Amino acid sequence: MKCRKCRTEIPDGSKFCAQCGVRQDISRGQKNRGNGQGSVYQLPNKKWIAIKTICYEPGEDGKTKRITRSKSGFRTKKEALDYLPQIAAERRPKAVTFRQVYDAWELTHRAGKSTMDCYRAAMKYFAPVWYIKLPDITIDDLQKCMDECAKGKRTRENMKALCGLLYKYAIPRKLTDINMGQYLIVGGGDNGSKDALPDAAVKEIERHSGLIPGADYVMCQCYLGFRPSEFLALDVSNYNAEEKAFVGGAKTDAGRDRVVTVSPKIQPIVDRLVAGKKNGPVFCGSSGKQMDIKAYRSLFYRVLEQCGIDNPIEEVCGVKRRKYTPHSCRHTFATMMKRVSGSDKDKLELMGHTSTEMLRHYQDVSLPDLRRITDAL
Repeated sequence: MKCRKCRTEIPDGSKFCAQCGVRQDISRGQKNRGNGQGSVYQLPNKKWIAIKTICYEPGEDGKTKRITRSKSGFRTKKEALDYLPQIAAERRPKAVTFRQVYDAWELTHRAGKSTMDCYRAAMKYFAPVWYIKLPDITIDDLQKCMDECAKGKRTRENMKALCGLLYKYAIPRKLTDINMGQYLIVGGGDNGSKDALPDAAVKEIERHSGLIPGADYVMCQCYLGFRPSEFLALDVSNYNAEEKAFVGGAKTDAGRDRVVTVSPKIQPIVDRLVAGKKNGPVFCGSSGKQMDIKAYRSLFYRVLEQCGIDNPIEEVCGVKRRKYTPHSCRHTFATMMKRVSGSDKDKLELMGHTSTEMLRHYQDVSLPDLRRITDAL
């Protein structure tokens, strides 16, 4: 046999090389650490480093990145090994949006072309939550997307399946804690007045506008009808002061860049919020920056509580939720419009409902007609 280092001929069975002294028996014991427990190795400076994979998360380029945590400077291998259990694995990676999770998942999921095409089509109807951070999305947000899908049952089934797959991808990567997809109901669409705020509650919010912080925001959402994410994304540049109307909406064919005229009941509030500004969020947080969904949800619940509006916690499909949520303002807007005379076409234009997609293609919208409706609210 030959030495494994210097290749000098040595007697069979030799444990060491007589020429260079290198040990020939290099058998190793069983590895004590399983996958996911970390590794240690020696650096060029003879110090040891302990390193452990914390999680995987989608990057800005859509590719999945491995996130690690390490500590170096150990004098011996044993010291590095002893430190491995101390590397905190509980750190949650930076929050990512629904869209970022989808982009990362799509790169790793293995399915046929027709199946993936179905998932891509279903993803379009989750557009209202695309840019919301995953931990801030509630079951209500996702269910609204399904309810407002104008397609058939099969599309909504694909939406539910896709949502389940995305959360199954996100949970082990510590991007969220619960699979919301399992609680979605393949229902029959938007039912209009469900969970709308009662008339008495709207009057209380109006009465306390300017007295209770945030009441004016909730009142404005009730009279504008935007979804919560659309409402918070409204920029001063989206407001036409001459026409007294906003242009905004989610990135869907039906709701994108729709015109919503401002009701006289909230016109003073809007005038105050946009005064002297050329851009920036209209309904901003205390810092002047755009408020996120989580903060606005807390503000909404606090306003209802301080206005004396009962908002009990209910259990829906095993998930506890408030009876009234920020999305209730959109239903309130739809309910109020039922009492106002006007064409269904104009009302659907104000709502940005997906069922008007073909109707919009062939008909024009009259700004005065829209204003007659919002003026009467």
